[in-house]
Amino acid sequence: MTSVIAVRRLSKETWDTLTPMFRDTSYRQLSSYAAAAARRVGAKSELNGLFEDRTLIGLADVRIKTVPLTPFGVAYVNHAPVTVSSGDFSAEKFEYCLEALRREYVESRRLLLRINPALGGGLFREVQMAKLEARGFRPCAYHKPRETFILDLARPLETIRSRFAPEWRRELTKAEKADVKITRSVELEDFDRFERIFRDLTKTKGFTTNQDVHFFKAIQPDIPSEQKLVLHLAWHKQELVAGHLGSFVGDTAVYLLGAANSTGRDLLASYLLQWAVIEYAQSVGNAYYDLGGVDQQQNPGVFRFKKRLNGRAVMDVGPYEYAPGNLRKGVLQFLEGARRVVLRN
Repeated sequence: MTSVIAVRRLSKETWDTLTPMFRDTSYRQLSSYAAAAARRVGAKSELNGLFEDRTLIGLADVRIKTVPLTPFGVAYVNHAPVTVSSGDFSAEKFEYCLEALRREYVESRRLLLRINPALGGGLFREVQMAKLEARGFRPCAYHKPRETFILDLARPLETIRSRFAPEWRRELTKAEKADVKITRSVELEDFDRFERIFRDLTKTKGFTTNQDVHFFKAIQPDIPSEQKLVLHLAWHKQELVAGHLGSFVGDTAVYLLGAANSTGRDLLASYLLQWAVIEYAQSVGNAYYDLGGVDQQQNPGVFRFKKRLNGRAVMDVGPYEYAPGNLRKGVLQFLEGARRVVLRN
């Protein structure tokens, strides 16, 4: 492979046919998600193919956010470039894609380029960091990497279950004996049902999330059928008592949202839901299950619940960034800092 990789803009239709080719893709690279996530922050999404001559070697959605009436802006690459279309992760291919994105967005367009690479089961973190630093990228001081737990799904189900913490297994066994039924759906009316439980939970617990049930429901119709988000729902005597929203594209299933009402909590329905999700993820070929992020200080209860599944503790690689010059970097950091202060007050 040569080091000269071209960045070419792709249509949404072309992009949607190509993303299933990459095992390290995720819901973040779905065109519907990319466009909605960009709009939410006043940015725009650019869908890029990375080509060596005519051969596609990677994909990267790039979110462009500019400062009005100035030449300053940020190009943000979230869990990309994705490069694993055949064989194993290639450090060389990853590095060449980084360099292509740097040339396009930093050298040519004079934007600050910020990259948070694809997680890849958390197996290539050190290599990804080394390649980013070798190409001149540096850790972004103002953004804390996401922490999560990853379950490896390549083992038999009985082995996966045996590795849960004893107290987690006991709760799951109790839930299995309760009168709870699990169903699976991709339908919008079920998003509405789940949203009512999720909204009540956020009011009770006093938290908010940038990407809630409404956000994911809005992008669901535009997601190709084989990549749609999937709801697992827990029912007790015709009442919806808990739900789990997940993505199952690429090699990694991702826990997006979960909620239970008081009945669901009494029946330990969330344990049964997680086990149903693990079974489903394995059945559709996911190699890993990303439990969706944890924060021990801000949400210790959820941290304990996820930790007791005994997955691997993993932290996102990035974001790393590369600026077109110290002046532009300094101005952008000042503006971002000012925005954070305004949002806190």
